[in-house]
Amino acid sequence: MIKGLYSAFTGMEAAWRYQDVLANNIANANTVGFKREIASLSPLPEVLLSQQAPVPAPLTARIQAVVGQIGTGKFVAEFVTDFQQGMLRQTGLELDLALSAGFFTIRDAQGNVFYTRDGRFQRDAAGNLVTSAGHFVLGEDGQPITLPLDPVTVTPDGAIQDAAGNEIAALRIRDFAPLQLERAGEAYFRALPDDLGQPFEGEPPVGGPGLRQGFLESSNANLVEELTSLLAVQRVYQASQAVLARLDTTLDQAAGELGRL
Repeated sequence: MIKGLYSAFTGMEAAWRYQDVLANNIANANTVGFKREIASLSPLPEVLLSQQAPVPAPLTARIQAVVGQIGTGKFVAEFVTDFQQGMLRQTGLELDLALSAGFFTIRDAQGNVFYTRDGRFQRDAAGNLVTSAGHFVLGEDGQPITLPLDPVTVTPDGAIQDAAGNEIAALRIRDFAPLQLERAGEAYFRALPDDLGQPFEGEPPVGGPGLRQGFLESSNANLVEELTSLLAVQRVYQASQAVLARLDTTLDQAAGELGRL
């Protein structure tokens, strides 16, 4: 029965943590470039359950009859980011950019480098290409990009051209393996250190970034799917809670009976 309490508790704990992930996905269903998280559940080790029965004999003896395996619950092993591409939404704005592969490279005022699929860019007062949060968008040389006042054209491979067709700069677009990035904000990621302690640099996307000007990438969190998963997880939590309450009542009754003996 004690194992049953533990199984019910671990089921509740896993469902509670999963609800947090799903709630965050739902809250960011309309965040440009957001990548949803998935909770990976793993079962705890099973325990062999056996029954001891008395055997009539001159000497008291007992044998074990194997009943079977009993589960001890589940736990959230890890949270995994789903990097699947979201739907592209056309805006027609000059500096709205969307990628088919890879990430834009940006740098904040403190010099921290991040990677994102949020392509809502604009010019700042100095003519630098910046994100909606004011962070610098880096070029292939690792430096901020300065744009002319006139409209520019961005090619599918990330080259920025002026009205005359001259290349001004090239966007620094890098691709990573999923385990080389960690979440650093709603739509921002940070490169993890490699075996030498240096952040992964990433590589240009194989086949090109497939950049599209005048488009934005929507969140890959599907609101209907996330809400359906949230309802299912809530049912698991409620069922585990009911089992826990029933076992607690049974133990309380057993303790009362033992007290009368």
